Amino acid sequence: MAYATIKGSGVMRAMRKGQAAAFNLTRDMRGEARLVERAFGVGPCALSAAMRIIEERLAPEAA
Repeated sequence: MAYATIKGSGVMRAMRKGQAAAFNLTRDMRGEARLVERAFGVGPCALSAAMRIIEERLAPEAA
């Protein structure tokens, strides 16, 4: 329990100070949530998240 609390406060501090901005690929709240998920090992890896974002942005829009 203490480990998660300390790690969580460290992640939040880094986000507040802008140190995690390089890892927030979408620069929005979803990106921040993914950062927290990755920090605790419950989300997808950075590479798979980046590839999904790139595919979403490059995919032709449906008419």
